[in-house]
Amino acid sequence: MADKIWDVIIIGGGIAGCFAAVKAKETGAKDVLLIDKGYVGKSGCATFGAGSFKGYIPDADDYDLWYSKAVEEGCYMNDQEWLQAHLAEVFERVKDLENWGVRFMKEEDGSYRRIEGQGSSDKRPIPTLMFYGPELMDKARKAVLKAGVVIQDKTMVCKLLHSKDDPKAISGALGFHLETGEFTAYTGRSVVASAGAQCYKSNYGFHKMVTGDTHVMALEAGAELSNMEFACHHLSYAGFDTTGMNIIQGCRGGFVNKDGDAFTEWYDPEYKDRGCLNRLSTAFGLEADQGRAPIYLDVSYYKEREMNLFHDGLPILYKAFERAGIIKDNEFVQKRLEWTSAFSGTLGFGGGIRIRLDGGTNLKGLYAAGDASNGPASGVEGFTAYGIPHATTNGARAGIGAAEYARTVEEVRVDQAEIDALIEEIRKPLSVKEGVEPDHIVTAVQEAIIPKDVYLLRTEENLQKALDQILYIKKYEMPYIKAYDSHYLRMAIEAKNMVLCAELFLRAALMRKETRGSHMRMDYPETDNKEWLKWILISQENGELKFRLEDVPIDKYPMKPKEERYRHPAIINMEKNRR
Repeated sequence: MADKIWDVIIIGGGIAGCFAAVKAKETGAKDVLLIDKGYVGKSGCATFGAGSFKGYIPDADDYDLWYSKAVEEGCYMNDQEWLQAHLAEVFERVKDLENWGVRFMKEEDGSYRRIEGQGSSDKRPIPTLMFYGPELMDKARKAVLKAGVVIQDKTMVCKLLHSKDDPKAISGALGFHLETGEFTAYTGRSVVASAGAQCYKSNYGFHKMVTGDTHVMALEAGAELSNMEFACHHLSYAGFDTTGMNIIQGCRGGFVNKDGDAFTEWYDPEYKDRGCLNRLSTAFGLEADQGRAPIYLDVSYYKEREMNLFHDGLPILYKAFERAGIIKDNEFVQKRLEWTSAFSGTLGFGGGIRIRLDGGTNLKGLYAAGDASNGPASGVEGFTAYGIPHATTNGARAGIGAAEYARTVEEVRVDQAEIDALIEEIRKPLSVKEGVEPDHIVTAVQEAIIPKDVYLLRTEENLQKALDQILYIKKYEMPYIKAYDSHYLRMAIEAKNMVLCAELFLRAALMRKETRGSHMRMDYPETDNKEWLKWILISQENGELKFRLEDVPIDKYPMKPKEERYRHPAIINMEKNRR
């Protein structure tokens, strides 16, 4: 593999990476390599995709409703050209998945079975397609192999390689095998970065492997990132990490505070318990601030139909609840479960590598897909164009774009001096004898950024305090991180990536002096479309981080905000319902 020149190299074998691989082959790329630090089909967020797929169906759904909801919940930060492309193509990707063997739930008449889950109200219904749990990625792996793609499992890619002839072009990637520790430089005409989000190994189920790997390697190679101040505020059972909020909400799970009040309608009168994640998490935090925590998920409405859907769509979570004694004989024994907010970083939407409509970046030959990208169609949380559905459209476009670019590249050369220097840099933790272990760094990062008054209800004082903690870790602890073997080396690199991504998140959050969606600044409670309808773009030059602003080109988009400034609805409703 080291001596071969690949047409397309894909880093990260989640659903976006699999679509990129298959579509690259279909576009004519002869030699396609898919690399994953785990096992393609068993790693990545889509493996635990919670059985839901919010896909627009042209003959069944209201296009204007889906489009407007994406922009509204995206807080007008969407690239609306990307949104148009996503809605035009997402049902084609559903058909691709079915051709791969993924089973979507159907009604007796053969139509798709859909539920009114997250982000769907009686006034504005946005129904969700359902598939059978974790079989998605198993079918995706088989489709990748059937297409003739070569898979390299258990290999962690750490660095991108520049073209020897053009420092603004990417011509490969460098990684090591997690069992043998052997390094390999992969040379390619194009590279797709699709190794997922940065979830900070937080209290959300099955996402400990996504640690911003391609965010960091792309930034270090010269690519731009954007939207790092926006984040996914997920929700989880407090007893152990869980997933599946779309189905949980769609099965009429409701939330109550410690007094038994169904409080979500105070903060989100239209969507109530089916609200989007950032509003629900904000409501959780504000209830806690007013002394009305803990919060509980009320499952007393779950009857046989809901339990069967829960079983089919979320079999892993269903089994976990059974083993914990929470479900018995297809019924919840406990009717109220303590629930909590979970900071999931850039999972599903939020920050990442900035991309064009073809998935390309500002570096020639580098493309990005899925959560590795900045999720341009979704903006802040445009839930009709995020997560797995957006990963399928985004991955397909990136694979096609990379394959088409590869056809234009005749000669590919990488610089052996760069490879040698990068290997020496990557291996440094293996030579540290007295130092700190990766787990120490991970815990320190979590202690800095996961308190709710940092990631959720933000103020300048608390964001700056957290940034100071991260900079201390970066300066005084990261140089002494140690690794005993290749397994610990992976952990050390993940910890390093967490530190840098935390710094990017905090600096961007300090920079944006307004409230917008998941970016809730308690000291700036207004959304300011006059001054802050802008993207924050991040680059790195000679090791120094650079931040700049770029206006969202709202004048060329079909949908524009109606108000210049307005107070965040959650703040208004909190003040109205304060007791």
